[in-house]
Amino acid sequence: MRKNLLHRLFHLASAFPVIRRFVWKAWYKYVAKLDNDGQIIFMNYGFVGSAPARLKKSDLRDRFCIQFYHHIAGAISLNGKDVLEIGSGRGGGSSYIMRYLSPKSMTGVDFSREAVDFCKNHYSANGPSFHFGDAESLPFEDCKFDVVINVESSHCYGDMAAFLKESFRVLRPNGYFLFADFRYREDIDDLRSQLVKCGFEFVKEEDITGNVLKSMEMDSKRKLRLIEKKVPRLLQNTFQSFAGTKGSPIFESFRDGSRVYFNFILKKRQLKN
Repeated sequence: MRKNLLHRLFHLASAFPVIRRFVWKAWYKYVAKLDNDGQIIFMNYGFVGSAPARLKKSDLRDRFCIQFYHHIAGAISLNGKDVLEIGSGRGGGSSYIMRYLSPKSMTGVDFSREAVDFCKNHYSANGPSFHFGDAESLPFEDCKFDVVINVESSHCYGDMAAFLKESFRVLRPNGYFLFADFRYREDIDDLRSQLVKCGFEFVKEEDITGNVLKSMEMDSKRKLRLIEKKVPRLLQNTFQSFAGTKGSPIFESFRDGSRVYFNFILKKRQLKN
């Protein structure tokens, strides 16, 4: 009964934006309670393809998730730039960027207080800074960042247009928006239209569904072991779907093509005088 209730809640969350934010916020809060020892610092499906520079031993367990950040964030040089990650979660991506890609500053913002508290306690004082905030109403001044990154997070938002407007607002002129997420295939054209309407210029668009699906397949056993270790038996099927393990509904939707995963490199157009 409880498992069926959870599936219904996630179905409602995908169908109704009003419910979506509430359900996902409650879900991430529960994940935080399950992971007291900090084994889960990435929550993306991963990527098989371009590999980052040689990883430290402590990063190897998360290599597929790190390869995703390397592909997205490494698409342009972040050296000396002020970078913001919207939807920083448990901080693994922001930490990787700070340690490997040499930005001038790295800031993460997330709508889960538990995730922000975890990041502040888990990462060193000279690492990224983390802030509580809403992607649809960012707590930052205009034109503050050179690069904004958003990875596998926007499908949780209640108001996509507000998120894009805020991302555009906090970017400096000629700044880059590095954006990656999945959608149902029939919704991709609408997503492109939203990006154009907001004022972004397309630099590159890439269908990375195959790269993500391969990662989900190769990383499935590790995720299953983690779920069996941390999650009550009654909720394990729901967590397997959330984690995208092999055979889960989200895995099958990528395999049959009903969902697609896209990566966009976008630029804030130069402001006219």
